[in-house]
Amino acid sequence: MKLYNELASWWPLMSPHTEYEEEAELYLEIIRRYHPDIQKAVEFGSGGGSNAFYLKRNFSMTLTDLSPEMLEVSRELNPDCEHIQGDMRYLDLGDEFDLVFIHDAITHFTDKADLLEVMQNAKKHLNEKGILMIMTDQFEETFKPVTDHGGIDQAKRGMRYLEWTYDTDPDDHKTETEYVYVLRNEDGGIAREFDRSESGLFSMPEWEELLAQAGFQAHFERVEYTEVEGNYFAIVATQL
Repeated sequence: MKLYNELASWWPLMSPHTEYEEEAELYLEIIRRYHPDIQKAVEFGSGGGSNAFYLKRNFSMTLTDLSPEMLEVSRELNPDCEHIQGDMRYLDLGDEFDLVFIHDAITHFTDKADLLEVMQNAKKHLNEKGILMIMTDQFEETFKPVTDHGGIDQAKRGMRYLEWTYDTDPDDHKTETEYVYVLRNEDGGIAREFDRSESGLFSMPEWEELLAQAGFQAHFERVEYTEVEGNYFAIVATQL
């Protein structure tokens, strides 16, 4: 996506970190339920580092992402965290953690084989009592087409976006999202950009089966946001 590459500097205006405080608190409560003594965590696909901004208050965090541009955004927000560029399917940090955390970046995988590689790599990075937490955007059981919009002004720049997620083929295990961005530069100039992404759409039993293949037992925990409608579940995976 353009937003994660050449347009990455606009990310804080599309999705400011101040909007993540509630969800980070909800995730932390779930994490502590399964592992109350997290000391060291790694996030796969950390993006702009918004969840890490809050979670790092409770344990140390190493942040990884495929996009160098998004890592630069996160470094501005989280200069106290180590940042490492790499693909969550293959990266090797040479270390073990109490927690591997994966937010919605995992949704961009539309093939089960890729998901399994991510899970297997997460397990390699966990110590004996470590857990994996995945917060994917959607399951077959919960998905509904949605339209969203937002954006903020920051200093002399501003951004507004329109986002439309839909499913044209219920048998292909993926959804499509179209984006329109309107960008105002420091000099007042206006630019318009179009973007598109595909996301995986799998059932809860499929997630459970893949995690079992990777050596995990899956636990589905409902996440209830105050201002976001819909049915959302975190997956906490404990090692078998």
